Amino acid sequence: MTGKNKSRILWVASALAIVISLGLLAYFNREHLTVFTDTDRAKEVIENAGPWGPLVFIAMQIAQVFFAPIPGQVTGFAGGYLFGTGLGTLYTIIGATIGFTLIFMLSRKLGRPFVGKFVNKKTMEKFDYVADSNGPFVLFLIFLLPVFPDDLICYLAGLTKIPIRTLILISLAGRLPGYLVLSFTGNGTADGNIQMVAIIIGVLMVLSAFAFWKRKQLEAFVKRISEKNAKR
Repeated sequence: MTGKNKSRILWVASALAIVISLGLLAYFNREHLTVFTDTDRAKEVIENAGPWGPLVFIAMQIAQVFFAPIPGQVTGFAGGYLFGTGLGTLYTIIGATIGFTLIFMLSRKLGRPFVGKFVNKKTMEKFDYVADSNGPFVLFLIFLLPVFPDDLICYLAGLTKIPIRTLILISLAGRLPGYLVLSFTGNGTADGNIQMVAIIIGVLMVLSAFAFWKRKQLEAFVKRISEKNAKR
């Protein structure tokens, strides 16, 4: 066995160990999972961690990315509220990067059987074209636009031939605007700047409503780009 293969096996084994640990932690602490759906609860947990607060937040962000049904808005908002826009965004990026990397690596190594454990059949069938796409721009649009279930599509992205490092950069570039907005909104709430928060939320609601209204056209547009890339 070559050194390169040993390194890959070690990476995958480490990733699996982290995933299993997170899964067991979630299972045996089901009553505490409201921390991912309740902003006040999330803030309380992080604040009670004291100097370990940033690490607790990063761990929560990893779990949020990996277990796709958990809404990312709660942790992103809490990060900005507790740490400010800059640090909140930074900690979110660190946690998200670790989460993305785990997903991409495991999906690529373990294939569709692994992906099928996290992505339901309906979503797999609807966005299966992503796995055949070799175009980074397609994934960038999916991570950027609010109409796509980007956490779930991370699993499908791992099935592409795009290098892992490129996938990580794409996911960060596409999600960074959202991270910044969430942290900025959380920080504005902490500072009592309710007027600014209301404006941001209002703009986001309008943009989200427009994206939802045009979701079929946006999905069709992205799919056409993906199919063109697959034929090259």
